[in-house]
Amino acid sequence: MIPTGVVKKVMTIDADDIINKKLNIGKNKALIYIERVRIIENKVMLSERIWLPKDMYQPFATLAPKDFENLLYPFYYTKCGQFVSSAVETLFFVANHVDPYLDNTKQENLVKVCRIAKNLEGDPIEYRESYGLAEKFSYEVHIV
Repeated sequence: MIPTGVVKKVMTIDADDIINKKLNIGKNKALIYIERVRIIENKVMLSERIWLPKDMYQPFATLAPKDFENLLYPFYYTKCGQFVSSAVETLFFVANHVDPYLDNTKQENLVKVCRIAKNLEGDPIEYRESYGLAEKFSYEVHIV
């Protein structure tokens, strides 16, 4: 099953030293911040936090959550001309993290997936942290 993506929050935020370094942008550069959930059969399966360089995604600064499409990577291209050609992911198991969208308890382990998506030149254009319940976690991705 392919989950449905629903953007819950989108905003411009000040630079974040850690995120800006991951995106390989200047330490004072503003970011676009997105919170999104992935839903299957009316249940949130994945909770995501996404950071984008504001300079590359300027049109997103004026969008409302309802304006976003289900699939973000095609939307990045049509709205901002940003083409994701590859991604590097790292998975972790985390404890003692409560996510407001997953409705989990501190006793439930989560899987955390950190992704850096890159353009054709190999430059980072998105940093994403996704959380899902470890006991129900299954993950498959096709970025074509």
